Amino acid sequence: MRTDAEIIDWVAREGETALHPSCTCRMGIDAGSVVDPMTNEVHGVKGLRVVDASVMPKITNANIYAPTRMIAEKAADVILGRPPLPRIEVGRARHAA
Repeated sequence: MRTDAEIIDWVAREGETALHPSCTCRMGIDAGSVVDPMTNEVHGVKGLRVVDASVMPKITNANIYAPTRMIAEKAADVILGRPPLPRIEVGRARHAA
């Protein structure tokens, strides 16, 4: 490859991503939010729920499997009318200097 056009053509032909899409219809209560955090329903659309990584307001700094699973578990409880689990406090692991 010698020209910019050849490089662009190669990237278009061979490029792919291993990233997981997220944060495309974030959950929240402000004007920029798309999904109601209490029901997982799309604001203004009764009965349409979004239950995947797209509701994350910010991208995680690790694999999104675990947080996506937790979103799905919580949404399933909401849809089934189950009460939320009680909040628990957990400590953080820190690397000793």
